[in-house]
Amino acid sequence: MRSPAFRRYWVGAFLSFVGSWVQNVAQSWLVYELTRSEFLLGVVGFASGAPMLFLAPIGGALADRWNRRNILLITQSLFALSAFALAALTYAGAIRYEYIVALALLNGLVLTVDLPTRQSLVAHLVPRADLANGIALNAAAFHTARILGPAIGGLLLEWVGAAPCFLVNALSFSAILLALLSLRIQPSTDGRAPTGILQSLREGVAFVRARRGLMLLWLNVLVLSTFGLSYLVLLPVFAAEVLQVGKTGLGQLYTVAGIGSLAGLLLTARLSGEVPRGWLVILAANGFAWSVIGFALTTHPLAAKGLLMLAGMFGVMQLVSTNTALQTAAPDYLRGRVVSLHTWAINAPAPFASLLIGKLAQLWGAPTAVAVSTSVCALFAVALALQKEARALR
Repeated sequence: MRSPAFRRYWVGAFLSFVGSWVQNVAQSWLVYELTRSEFLLGVVGFASGAPMLFLAPIGGALADRWNRRNILLITQSLFALSAFALAALTYAGAIRYEYIVALALLNGLVLTVDLPTRQSLVAHLVPRADLANGIALNAAAFHTARILGPAIGGLLLEWVGAAPCFLVNALSFSAILLALLSLRIQPSTDGRAPTGILQSLREGVAFVRARRGLMLLWLNVLVLSTFGLSYLVLLPVFAAEVLQVGKTGLGQLYTVAGIGSLAGLLLTARLSGEVPRGWLVILAANGFAWSVIGFALTTHPLAAKGLLMLAGMFGVMQLVSTNTALQTAAPDYLRGRVVSLHTWAINAPAPFASLLIGKLAQLWGAPTAVAVSTSVCALFAVALALQKEARALR
């Protein structure tokens, strides 16, 4: 925080994240209110995440080629315009499910470039010695917003409806746009001649594959995204039907997950250097799986909130540990591409996971669907621990 550029960027990003979480709560409730379909709720998740499957690595390559500040000025402006469009349609009473899906798809396309660019920008704002802390604080902005944003969103949704929530998000982007305009960033190429896009992508993949520890961390994130995180898609169903806590309760569910995520971020920073990263991820992977399974099987709101908090904590411990490992290992000219592999592992499986969890919930009910899906994470976490122990014994 002693870097003025980082401080300005952090405050702008935090306010923007709060607005985005306000919109997430309102949009998920609006979709379920319009359709009353768990599967169609999953389709929205599919539309927003599908572009990541094919374009996330390309977004990372673009971040390594172009000025990251200028890229973010464009992507954040597009997000703001999308939120304004959603607010206008809802205010006019012309909102339809198809429009929400189309805007979700547009946001997903923009995110493929925005996310790796935003995450790799931190290295330009702080000295190399402070990079790990900069990455942690950047993640803290997001996860602190997960605490405030859903709580605000749930209250606004209850008091004034969905349209003002979308407008709040649109206006929140002005904070990060002003912060970006104050920055002066030069692209870093490490003196290397530009290569073709495909060659650029291969360089990023080869860097991670050559390092076994990074590869195992990356695979763990892939399994987590495919089978574990999709429970978030069904939170409106749990709020409305399983726990019966309504709109305000939905905001509270997102908020306690955010509190857990922030706790996980702080715990990861505290244990860094004291607990081997492999064992930290294994512990978090097992804790996450059993916390989500417990959440799926309880009907008591207080117990559900406690288990969601644990799930948020253990989930972010895995994600932040992997992101930090990748960014600190990668040279600057490769950082965008290496980070894009992390964002790909998180987001590329998400559209198919959303469709799957939506369909399973339609067939079996939301609790059974979440428990069955997350049990795959539990089995993988146990197998990873046994493999780690077997290597330790040799």
